[in-house]
Amino acid sequence: MQMLNTRFFDAIASAVDLDDPAEQFLAQRFMIEAIGSVTSQLPEVAKSAGAVANRFITGAATAEEVIAERVRLWRAIEGRDQSDKPDVLKIRTAICVLHPMDIANSAETLEYFFMFWQQAGLAQAELEAAIQSTYGI
Repeated sequence: MQMLNTRFFDAIASAVDLDDPAEQFLAQRFMIEAIGSVTSQLPEVAKSAGAVANRFITGAATAEEVIAERVRLWRAIEGRDQSDKPDVLKIRTAICVLHPMDIANSAETLEYFFMFWQQAGLAQAELEAAIQSTYGI
């Protein structure tokens, strides 16, 4: 399954320029759509991450609110943030959605998103649907 997510990242990276602000926005929308489709699979503490990120990119939330949400999630896994337990990995997947994509590491954020998604055991069909919806691949 790891190979599948590498293929998705490679397909996106070859189709778009993740250094282009418009493409970074699209990558952010993709991650928000994907996490929103699996909200019911997330630990309770992480269920609001997609909604907060979506409110931010639509102008309904401030950067401070996104940062506060990200900090709250990091605190929820404090001391076990390197764990490979599914609940921690699901929270880390949600944290990726809350990272700004307009910085030099947008490709890295997307790579981590795919890696944590797969390792956490989140639904592959929903990830594929979000890729198809956003990128047509």
